[in-house]
Amino acid sequence: MKLSVNEHTPKQGVTPELARRYSQWLVEEGIDGIELSCGSAVYSFMNMCRGDVPVNELALSAPTWQRPIAWFVIKRLSGKYDLVEGYNADGAKVIKPAMNGIPLLLVGGMRTVSRMEALISGGIADFISMSRPFIREPHLVKRIKEKKADKVSCVSCNKCLAAVPNSLPVQCHDKSFPKI
Repeated sequence: MKLSVNEHTPKQGVTPELARRYSQWLVEEGIDGIELSCGSAVYSFMNMCRGDVPVNELALSAPTWQRPIAWFVIKRLSGKYDLVEGYNADGAKVIKPAMNGIPLLLVGGMRTVSRMEALISGGIADFISMSRPFIREPHLVKRIKEKKADKVSCVSCNKCLAAVPNSLPVQCHDKSFPKI
């Protein structure tokens, strides 16, 4: 089950404390595991995928006549959602004690193996979950297991995610974004 630990909405929505209560209910219902995330696609989509705001690439998805205003609106998000490795870890600290041994999976900007290992060995999470790093490096787990990587190569440019509203394949577009 995927659960938001903080929706970051204008009015109070799901908070870590409320997510803890939901987690307890889910554990009582026999859930096999909970993956913690955050944000809201409507109110704070950049909280879900922190890092650079791909302004030009996101603005391209608007109709041509709306692109200048779309660019302006999206540009205002720049610099507000910088990547902080493990940005859901504080919420996990609130929720993990309520898990009764049920696995907690943590997503949120994991970029170094040492940070991932620290979160697991520190009892904050049982598993680390990632998305964007696998878009760039499909064989990342193998490279980590073979000790050939101590960090991911994803730079959190978020252009892979900007591909979606532009009807482009989800792949790493860090170096270039297709002309539409």
